[in-house]
Amino acid sequence: MKYIMDTDPGIDDALAIMLGIKNNLDVIGFTLTSGNVPPEKSEKNLKVIQDFLGSNIKMYKGSLENEHNHETAEYAHGKDGLGYAVFPDNNPRQFEQMAAEDFIIEASKQYNDNLTMICFGPLTNLANAIKKDKDLFQRIKHVLIMGTTYDPDSKEPYIEFNVNVDPEAAALVFKAPFEDIKIVTHEIGVKSFIERDYIDGLKNSEHLLSRFVGLISQKYMEFSYSYYGIAGLVTPDPTTVASLIDPNVVTFKPCQVEIVTKSPKHSECHIVLVDKSNIFVSTDFDLERFRTLFKKTFN
Repeated sequence: MKYIMDTDPGIDDALAIMLGIKNNLDVIGFTLTSGNVPPEKSEKNLKVIQDFLGSNIKMYKGSLENEHNHETAEYAHGKDGLGYAVFPDNNPRQFEQMAAEDFIIEASKQYNDNLTMICFGPLTNLANAIKKDKDLFQRIKHVLIMGTTYDPDSKEPYIEFNVNVDPEAAALVFKAPFEDIKIVTHEIGVKSFIERDYIDGLKNSEHLLSRFVGLISQKYMEFSYSYYGIAGLVTPDPTTVASLIDPNVVTFKPCQVEIVTKSPKHSECHIVLVDKSNIFVSTDFDLERFRTLFKKTFN
């Protein structure tokens, strides 16, 4: 299987990308979307991530930012998006000239049903590709998404970040008849965390990539504690990619998804379980199995 990673790095995206590449996912391209930090910072961060991985995977920018005004998430990811780490702006790596949505379309024609989209951020690029090519869903069979929210015990819908950035894009993607769409929700991402002591220890690892993980994660651990009360590193995007590396990490059940695109409930996400659907939502996960995978990768 070939993979495209649609990303807005971001600390959690960076960790997910590294987890996937180090576990041999055959990633043929990165498409950049707008979300956690402004696009120019995401561009620099993706170059830095590839430097530390020693990879040379092609990178594509979204042709247009979505039209929605949204607050970026420097409060969680730091000023430049990689925590307290600061890197120079003169990285020589280059993005391809082709727009992200066009690359998605062309890759789908080349690899047909052997291609999976992994979406860590707002769904703008995939939605733009669907708008350009009405037959896209016949070639891309599988879509994996980090986002939305599912908590049957909550009376008030949580406004999840990725959906809130571009709810129209999310609504379009979830209506598209892909063979299957799997969702790892906000709730699962919060519950899935690596202990603080382990992350702190990575800063002294003999492996450069693991030291990089320990360095950039400090800011996100502070956010995890202040926002969720969790003494560790919450890992929504790494848990998402882990569900591909080890299908036993996350449990999925069929569901229906409604994204509200009109006020006053703009960006609300409503998910209900059903007997049969092409959309599957995460309902449970194996924390120890995930931690074992993470710690085997970064030690």
